[in-house]
Amino acid sequence: MESFTTSRHFDRLMNRREQVAMTLHHLEKEHAEVERNTDWLDQAAYESRVRLLDRLTDWYLEELNKIDEALKRADKSTYGSCAACHRPIESARLDAAPATEFCAACQTVREELETA
Repeated sequence: MESFTTSRHFDRLMNRREQVAMTLHHLEKEHAEVERNTDWLDQAAYESRVRLLDRLTDWYLEELNKIDEALKRADKSTYGSCAACHRPIESARLDAAPATEFCAACQTVREELETA
């Protein structure tokens, strides 16, 4: 993969990683605030809020892990190559999702297998 393109995607990955880390920090603070608040009149509202914060945290942690894996691939000079077929991942796909590890064809096969 061209170093220019890899550099552009690397910068995007690093910027997104910083955004996700800040969001996780905010979610952690929000969760602590919910736990400190003892004025919940409705237990269901409290539990709903906690579940929402937990789901958001899990979602962002998963994204952070994908970004970290992409950065590891960049360190090993395998970034931009499909993890399944080892062909280059489409540039437009990397533009849309810089942390992706599969080309469009391999991702389609994976999704079909998951739904089967």
